[in-house]
Parts: sequence; structure tokens; C-alpha cells
Amino acid sequence: MKESLKRVIMESQERMPFPLFPRHAPTLTATRQIHAVIGLRRVGKTHFLHQIIDELLSQGVAKERVLLVNFEDERLAGLAAGDLGLVLDAYYELYPAHEKGKVYLFFDEIQAVLGWERFVARLFEEKRYRIVVTGSSSKLLSKELATALRGRSIATKLYPLSFREFVAYRGVAVDERLAYSQARFHAVKLLEEYLVWGGFFEVVDARSEEERRRIVQTYLDLVVYKDVVERYGVKNLAVMKRLIRYFVTNTTRKASLLRLSQTLAERVSKNTVHQYTGLLEDCGFLFPVRKFSHSLRRGNTPSKYYVADPCFKAVAGLNFSEDRGALYENAVLLELIRRGDEPFFYEEKGECDFVVKLGPRIVEALQVCLDPKGKERERRGLVAAMAAFKLDSGTVITAEQEGEEAIDGKTIRFVPLWRWLLAI
Repeated sequence: MKESLKRVIMESQERMPFPLFPRHAPTLTATRQIHAVIGLRRVGKTHFLHQIIDELLSQGVAKERVLLVNFEDERLAGLAAGDLGLVLDAYYELYPAHEKGKVYLFFDEIQAVLGWERFVARLFEEKRYRIVVTGSSSKLLSKELATALRGRSIATKLYPLSFREFVAYRGVAVDERLAYSQARFHAVKLLEEYLVWGGFFEVVDARSEEERRRIVQTYLDLVVYKDVVERYGVKNLAVMKRLIRYFVTNTTRKASLLRLSQTLAERVSKNTVHQYTGLLEDCGFLFPVRKFSHSLRRGNTPSKYYVADPCFKAVAGLNFSEDRGALYENAVLLELIRRGDEPFFYEEKGECDFVVKLGPRIVEALQVCLDPKGKERERRGLVAAMAAFKLDSGTVITAEQEGEEAIDGKTIRFVPLWRWLLAI
């Protein structure tokens, strides 16, 4: 095992620095805390790990001081928690001169080794190590991480490519000038692809729709079988699959779990549907948006559900026509999540798709409407939310319309989706 570890360590160092596409996420190279990078399978966690390493090398850190191990490497199969000390033994046999100095430890997919937490916590206490770990969110949940590492960790949640990253990945420079250049037409065209196939690297790089569908189906199998069934011991696989199909088909719609349990299949309790839905949320596949209420008790109020990437809807949904409104709304929700916002929907004197909470206050209201002309219901919902939370302005995210409009002394901004997603 030690000889295998030496080969793994040397092979990783020989590949440094890594050619890659930089993600828009904090690398936290200066943090003293254990840095945990978590996210859905295939979002690019290893890729991001390489980005952190490249940044350290650019700062003058010698690659000999960087120890990178992928614990899903088949050569390390059978490695147990009690054997993790061999990782450092192998490294120091290769580099005995660094035994007393600072070392940067990168443990990729470390959740593959049961009981890894104590090993990492012990190394953290030695203070000379800087530690980064990655894991699929279902197996390295931030709440479990906080418990296991007792406040020693800080997490970066990674998602599929944002539209801004997607456009840059396709070779379009994103800056303030884009909105006024010919390149904006390319960006608008790319949005149509992004709204359907999303931001997983492998899906973006696929050469045909058939290949894309095959890749996405593999991802779905990984989420269901690996991240949910194996981890939690799900017994009713058929119900879980039907539940996934329901959510990807009915993305953005309100769903009562009680009513869903009565229509999904026979003999399925509300508790089962609630449990399975929670598992899909935990693994990062599903994002619930609750109705805003000043009361802490939500009762049976339906939530709206969104999927982690539109490609799942394209492959597993039962939609017989393209629901562009749902695709737009799902894209807005995912971008709000990436920006670290806390979104709710508002439904009192009208319905507003999103209100954003910051601390104790609602600070923003957004309505998604492809063509606002003649859509008084959508405007009323936005104006009602603005009035309820004493906001001077609100935003309607559209397909093409731009500009401003004054209603009852308040300002409504109309912003095309491509421009809002690019924040230009």
C-alpha cells in the first residue's frame, strides 16, 4: 500500500501545474481551517482542487510541499482509517527534508475511507498542515462535516457551471462591454443551449444530443444508486425513481408532499415521500423554495422545487413541449443559490417568484416573465411584494425586454435573462 501511495503522490506532482478552466468560487488558500469542497457528483470538485493547487504554486509554494491523493484511485482500494498514517509515511519517505515544515494536504473524495474524520482532525491540530478535502455532497454533508470536525472546517459548495462561466468556457469574454458588442448575440444564442443542457463539463463538451443524453442518464443513475440508495439504504427504489421524475417534470411548481404521497403510487406514506425528498435535497439534486412567512411554523404549506441542472429535466422529464418559463425560473433560482442568497416565494396579495432575504429583512423582489406585455398578474404580484416589504424597486427578468417603468411611485426594472445571469 505504501508503494502504491508513493506512485500516486509522484504522479500527481508530475502533472502540476494543471491546465484548467478557473471556476468562480473562493479558493481560500490563506484559511487556517480545514477547507471542504462539496457538491453534486461531476460538478468539477477535483478540477477545483487543481485550481487551488495552481494558485498556491503561483504564490511560490514548491510542488514538493503539495501532497495530493485521490482516495477513489483503484490502487488504494481497501485502505482503512487505521492505514491513513501510511499516506504521510509514504510522503516523508519521498521528501524527508520536509518533515518539519509546512505541507499542503489535498485529500480528494476522502469519504471513500470510513472514519477519515479523526485522522484529518489530528493533522489539523499539528498546525503546520493546510488541509483541503473534497467529497460528493451526499457523503460529505456540511452539517455532518461541522459535527465531525467540531468547528474546524469551512465549506465551499460547488455547482455546475454558471451561465457566466459557461459563456467564458465557450470563449466569449465577459465584461461590461459585452452588452454593447457584437459578441452579445453569441451570448444570447448560448443561453438557449444552457437553459436545456446546463453546466456539467462533460455534457457541455459532448458532441451530440445522443451523447449528452447518455451522460445525463449516467449522472441520474449515480445520484439514485450511489448517492442515495447505497448511503441511506433506500428500500423502495421504484418510488424514488417516480419521485425524481415527478420533480424534474414539475420543476418550479408548488408541491404538497401530502398530496404527492396520495398520487405518486399506492401505499406510499407522507413520511416516505418526505424522507425521500429530503434525501434528494441533501445530495444537492433538489432545491426547495419555501413560501415566505414571518411565522416559524410552515405547517403543510407547499414548497416550490427546482433541480440542480436543467439537463435532468431534458432527459428525465415527461414534458411534451418545452416549458421556457420553467427553464428561465429554474436558471434564476440556481443563480441566486450560487450568489449565496436566501430566496423565498411570496404569495399573499399576489404571487412573486422570488423575494431575497438578507438577515431579518427582505431586500429584493424578482419576477420571471418572458414577455411582460399584457401580463398584469405578474406585475401585480411583484408590486404586492414590493409594497409588503417596503422596497422601492423590483426586477422583472424577461426574454428580451429592457428598461424601467414607474408604478405607484416604485420602479420596476426589466432585464433580459442573459444579462441578469451575466450581471452586466
